[in-house]
Amino acid sequence: LLRRTIEGVGDVGEVVRVKNGYARNYLFPKGYAAVVSSDAMRGIEKDKEVEAKRQSELAEYHATLAKQLADMTLTLEVRAGEDGHLYGSVTGRHLIAAFEAEGYSFSERQIRFEPVRELGNYEIPVHLSKDQVVNVNLWVCQDLQDLEAMKAASEAAAAAELAGETLDEDGEVVASAEASAEREDAPVEGAGDAAEESGSDEV
Repeated sequence: LLRRTIEGVGDVGEVVRVKNGYARNYLFPKGYAAVVSSDAMRGIEKDKEVEAKRQSELAEYHATLAKQLADMTLTLEVRAGEDGHLYGSVTGRHLIAAFEAEGYSFSERQIRFEPVRELGNYEIPVHLSKDQVVNVNLWVCQDLQDLEAMKAASEAAAAAELAGETLDEDGEVVASAEASAEREDAPVEGAGDAAEESGSDEV
């Protein structure tokens, strides 16, 4: 009998089946569950009141935490080749350690991040609860100088996209969508003269 709501197990007041070891080593010692009995059932209403208060406080905490995380940017300095390919990969465990360095504690269940093997800008989905996910900005770079270059390139690409321009690998403007359209619509130089000459030869 659950005396509190546990994600992935059940809600307070529910009768659930769990492994013996999980019950003996975790649920019972912490007071999160009890063996089904008349005494346990009589106390369940009180347990529900306590759980309702806990959930309310947890929701307030998550709301505050979500605002903090939304404005947060993590930076991981790694070793990589000239092509930007990492010597290894960045995984959820690296991110958990990075969050801890900033004063935040998360479990692997909360940081569901697919390993990356390239330098770049990513989003970390942080699962605060089953219904609340916050994305945290992540830069994977070799050093601070590399980070500044990557940010500048990202900003240039974003500005070019807004202007309808295309950048090459060196960040130089190749063409704009508007200019390309004008070139397509523009008459070919000499085409009119050729047509006139062609017409003058007709009999």
